[in-house]
Amino acid sequence: MNNFLARFGKWTYNNKFKVIISWVVILIVFIGSLIAMGSHFNTNLKISGVPSTDVQNVLKEEFNQSVDAGTMNIVVQNKQDDSIQAQDDKKRINAAVKQIKADHQDNIKSITSPYDSQTISEDKTTGIISITFKKDANNVSKSVVNDIQAITNDKVNSQNLKVAYSGNVMQDFDIGGTSEIIGILIAFVLLLVLFKSFVTAGLPIITAIVGLVSGLIVVMLGTNVFSIASVAQTLSIMISLAVGIDYALFILHRFIGELKTSRQNEIHHTGKVTPADEAMGVTLASAGSSVLFAGITVIIALVGLSLVGIDFLTQMGIAAAVGVIFAVLSAVTLLPALISLLRKFVKPSDKVVKATKVKKDGVTTKSIINHPIIMVVISVIVLGAFMLPVTHMRLGMPFDGALPKDSTQRQAYDMTADKFGDGYNATLVGVVKLDTSNSDAQNKQILTKATNHIAKMDNVKMLAPVVDEEAVAKYKSPAMQEKIKADGQKYVQAKVMDFMKSKPTAGQAEQQQIIQKATQEYQAKIKQEAQKAALSGIPAQISKNKKYALVIVMPKTNTASAKTETLAQKINSYSDSLQKSDNTKITLTGNNAVNIDISEKLNNAIPMFTGIVMALAFVLLMFMFKSFIIPLMAIVGFGLSLFASLGLTTMIMQDGLFNISEKAPILAFLPVIVIGIIFGLAMDYEVFMVSRIREVYITTGDNKRAVKAGLQESGPVIITAALIMIAVFGSFALVQDPTIKAIGISLASGILFDAFFVRLIIIPATIKIFGKANWYFPGANYHNKFKD
Repeated sequence: MNNFLARFGKWTYNNKFKVIISWVVILIVFIGSLIAMGSHFNTNLKISGVPSTDVQNVLKEEFNQSVDAGTMNIVVQNKQDDSIQAQDDKKRINAAVKQIKADHQDNIKSITSPYDSQTISEDKTTGIISITFKKDANNVSKSVVNDIQAITNDKVNSQNLKVAYSGNVMQDFDIGGTSEIIGILIAFVLLLVLFKSFVTAGLPIITAIVGLVSGLIVVMLGTNVFSIASVAQTLSIMISLAVGIDYALFILHRFIGELKTSRQNEIHHTGKVTPADEAMGVTLASAGSSVLFAGITVIIALVGLSLVGIDFLTQMGIAAAVGVIFAVLSAVTLLPALISLLRKFVKPSDKVVKATKVKKDGVTTKSIINHPIIMVVISVIVLGAFMLPVTHMRLGMPFDGALPKDSTQRQAYDMTADKFGDGYNATLVGVVKLDTSNSDAQNKQILTKATNHIAKMDNVKMLAPVVDEEAVAKYKSPAMQEKIKADGQKYVQAKVMDFMKSKPTAGQAEQQQIIQKATQEYQAKIKQEAQKAALSGIPAQISKNKKYALVIVMPKTNTASAKTETLAQKINSYSDSLQKSDNTKITLTGNNAVNIDISEKLNNAIPMFTGIVMALAFVLLMFMFKSFIIPLMAIVGFGLSLFASLGLTTMIMQDGLFNISEKAPILAFLPVIVIGIIFGLAMDYEVFMVSRIREVYITTGDNKRAVKAGLQESGPVIITAALIMIAVFGSFALVQDPTIKAIGISLASGILFDAFFVRLIIIPATIKIFGKANWYFPGANYHNKFKD
């Protein structure tokens, strides 16, 4: 492999225009294909293979409720806390509903005003217009959503009324933009400090952007064939940009180092003078080999996310892996070509070449060399302190209550929580599978027992009442309408007769007043009776084939509350006992129900996923370094940095440190993402540090000198690379979307702990502690000096 890379490096250097033109052609083809085909990302984080999501097919088939269908809620509130049933407010709201229905009848399946659905708060100040679209949320045009908002703002927004919007068509992942620019600018400054050349500092940025754009376009084109979550493109951007800059940095730094050695040999006549193309060959054979190994490790870790068995995690992992593939290709092909093109600028400075003064050891290097045990203990204590918040970390799924307060979804969430109760946004939908061997009467009896039991559970505010369709149909029948009309006439006549008996001299005007009053009384009486009759005696909707029933439970607390999760667990537990006693099963769906199921699935999958990835990495590192101890320490160090990262993320996102989040639970799928990505990136730094230590040890047999060389030569590059990673990932903390923010913070903190505490302190310190034992490996010949 090294010989091939050496030849390939020399070829790319000497055939720069062929390589550059090839990349230009690839980009033109990719961009043209994207313009022609477009992209169709899925804005919903779809999860399959768990009861709470699998049961959603029953909702669609039996109750005509598709969870994929586009939905939009328009929350209208009177600013003065007056009733929205006032004539002027009612006129505005109904006018908006009428125009939306007329303008978008081809897009909207149903739209109901708060007056028709009676979705009005108890204090009458707030109502909800509910819209269901004909298409799935992913396929509802943004222009349609924007037009509906424009109509509502025009018709409803006023001095008295304010509006806010929610629903799955409002979900729009922020893939960054500003955050990437900030990350790139910080990366450029760090590269400028390291290389002290604008052109040289710009090369890793250029190649990383080319790799990023190529990989991202491939992912976007893939959405035309596969279902890919929107958040996958953000993760792909994060990883591709970060590793693209880092990989180019390692190759560029090694190339300049080879040129420096060659020029020093030329000046002092102490060794071989290496031509630039041969220097590139040597660079790709060494640093390029490490980049390939590091890239493969990251790709394995990312693709390994598919082992968890959750759709969107697989999509995120594969999308990010595609980004890494193009980052590696760009680093080992385009970068050497650009270096050749700009060779006049890419070189060590005369000052660096002519410097003869031996670089002094820094405080950290001295401490690691002279007091390795103390440095390991201090690092473990620091990492251990950051691990502590993990003990109270709570996992949850994204919800509108965690969005920034200035977003319309968050405002809609807060308005409904305030006026309809916290539990309005956290409803639990129970799909009851009935025993078809029972009679209808027996199943209704079981449903009555079950719903009564659930209604009495702690933290249950109410079970949503269900309309009795048979009663409504009976009420609307012509015969019933005729009877109501006839009874109304009798009622009014009786009232008029009673009045005339008490006041025989009453005039025509007084009689008309009595007729009007009696008519209004009768209408109110009939409306009350109809509403009462329209509600089913059991708060459960039974499917037409009588196989299923639907129960909607409204808790007293919101989605993020532990009490809501506890309620869902209690209902699940009651379902088990109900199945044993009555052969009837309740399967919950909804945010909290999905959270419980996905947490259970993740808890079962994470040990297997982590074990497979770590075992594979251990084997690869073992054969690469011909050592047992070094791979073991690498994996132990990763465990320390992982838990420290999750601890700091908990402090920031859940506990509210720095006030940049809404103190929501940690994303349920975040730990597995962090495990996959940080493990892959951690092995990058492991390879770059230990490779240099091993090279020196093979040459000298001096363990102390090897560790010192690794810290002095690889240390500054790893520091720069880690700071670039932290800058790129950390810049995503500026994104409004809490999902992206949490991923960015966790990855940035993971790199911080792993690079600066594990790879730059613990690993070199343990290599110093174990000495020759590091290099014991079957088949190797050990004397005073390591020999392959």
